[in-house]
Amino acid sequence: MHSPKNASTFWLALAGLVALAIAQGIGRFAFTPLLPVMQNDAGLSLEDGALLASANYLGYLAGALVVTARASQPPVRLLATGLLLVLVSTGLMGLSEHYALWLVWRFLAGLGSAWVLVSTAALCMARLNAAGSGHRTGIVFAGVGVGICSAGLLCLVLATQGMVSKDIWLTLAAVSCA
Repeated sequence: MHSPKNASTFWLALAGLVALAIAQGIGRFAFTPLLPVMQNDAGLSLEDGALLASANYLGYLAGALVVTARASQPPVRLLATGLLLVLVSTGLMGLSEHYALWLVWRFLAGLGSAWVLVSTAALCMARLNAAGSGHRTGIVFAGVGVGICSAGLLCLVLATQGMVSKDIWLTLAAVSCA
């Protein structure tokens, strides 16, 4: 029989998995399978795509540095703010057609995904270790792979069905809410 403590640590680890799947799969890595679709839809060049990817990487770096500077802030607040940034910036990618705005949205997605990664790790590891369930941290970090695979497959399926990139971005934002 499973104890309530074991059940609650499982659900905590699963929540961490979902947070990382959204932040990393959608906030960081969904752009990769969407780049060819965006090249086709919006005439995006390789250079434009590289700059969009770089804006996301720069946001991720800035996000990690901001978390370090704000270590006294509760991880739950950073986690929630980071998830909101990923959700909103992903949706705005689908609602905007201006390249300069895309750079901003990708930067913010990177910023948010870093906040989610660092705060989820801190929050889950502390609580799981305190409950004697540190072995469940692997479940949390599996969220990165789950998110990358799921977002990539979803983008592939939607693109092969003829969906344009702006609608795929909006679908990814909706999935982030689910």
